[in-house]
Amino acid sequence: MYGFTLAEVLITLGIIGIAASMTMPSLIQNHKEKETVAKLKKINSVLSQALISAIDESGTTVDQWNLEGGDSKNGSQYLVDNYFKPYFKIADNCLNIKTCIGSNKYIYLNGTPHISYDGQGNYKHLVLADGTLLIFHISSEFKNCSQKGNCAEIFVDTNGYYSGPNQFGKDFFVFSMKKDKIIPYGTKQDVPNFSLNCNKTKGSGYGLGCGAWVLAYENMDYLHCDDLEWGKKIKCNK
Repeated sequence: MYGFTLAEVLITLGIIGIAASMTMPSLIQNHKEKETVAKLKKINSVLSQALISAIDESGTTVDQWNLEGGDSKNGSQYLVDNYFKPYFKIADNCLNIKTCIGSNKYIYLNGTPHISYDGQGNYKHLVLADGTLLIFHISSEFKNCSQKGNCAEIFVDTNGYYSGPNQFGKDFFVFSMKKDKIIPYGTKQDVPNFSLNCNKTKGSGYGLGCGAWVLAYENMDYLHCDDLEWGKKIKCNK
């Protein structure tokens, strides 16, 4: 029997290296997506349980809370301090805003700039013990939230601002607070046309509605194809 020559060994190692370099990025991306799905499921549960506890404790629904400052820091601060903080494990109250968020803008799923959320007077920031950044905002619809309107929005950065990429649909998601529940923005009931709100190339929402998709189907395939549809095509073709 003959052993491999040095040249044959080097060629074999080269082939293995090329194959690994081609598959590793895909494996890493897949792992990151699964991690984000798990984090979003967790924060969805944390937010929902906190609201249920706050409603039970106060004996009132959100539309009855004293949040009439709508679109003001006072309203958002009051909401967090009086109704949510007791049910969160908080790492940073963000009294020094720079410890929680910087001045660079978040970006849409298609790569265009959105806005910066640092120091905006109508937002209240919190960082949870697991590193999740929460940004609360009393909705301009608050006076009508006893009906179907939003009482508040909650922006969720699953890995915190300073870890990036700070992009809708990748690590940044939106939740709507109704008078008695919190739901991810972009549900089929709220946004029937999925492609308008969770697509890199179509529509105008550019990632705002991706959270609902992630929680419904437990995937982020919208990052890889642009023809997904509620209840029909829920995964990209492999």
